[in-house]
Amino acid sequence: MTVKAISATILLGAIPLHVYQLPDGGYKVDAIGVMGAVDKKGSALTKFLAGKSALALPFGGYNFTQAQSIPVEGNAQLIKPVPIALATAYWLNEATKGNVKAQALVQASMAESIERRADVAFTIKRTESEYNLRFGKSFESVMLGNRQDVIDRRLPGDDLYLPEGIN
Repeated sequence: MTVKAISATILLGAIPLHVYQLPDGGYKVDAIGVMGAVDKKGSALTKFLAGKSALALPFGGYNFTQAQSIPVEGNAQLIKPVPIALATAYWLNEATKGNVKAQALVQASMAESIERRADVAFTIKRTESEYNLRFGKSFESVMLGNRQDVIDRRLPGDDLYLPEGIN
């Protein structure tokens, strides 16, 4: 009998991400969801792995076509999820390249990681819904801050060429 991974969808604020618990207890994430979380698609993750970013170095031998296919409970298709460390390295790389959504995602994730540990230190109990709400607020505040920065940099006459909301 084949032991299968278990699938779940988590929310990073309003961003859904498919995660998989492997038979050994480890976790992996859906590659398409990893790219979609920062508005990328296609071969963006493969290009990251093949690129020269120092963040990709630990995953130098990772190859999607040679990665192990994993059966998932309730899913007839095999999947090829990626390690969480690869997903976060990709998001951090996107953030350093100026991807605003990646910057907000990385910042909100770091803040939540520290807040969860502080909650444990001070024996504060929060529900997952509360954590997700706080994550969403942190994510949105970064997104709005970046949006305001773009608005503040607009020059007189920009609105003659680009409609409001374009940049």
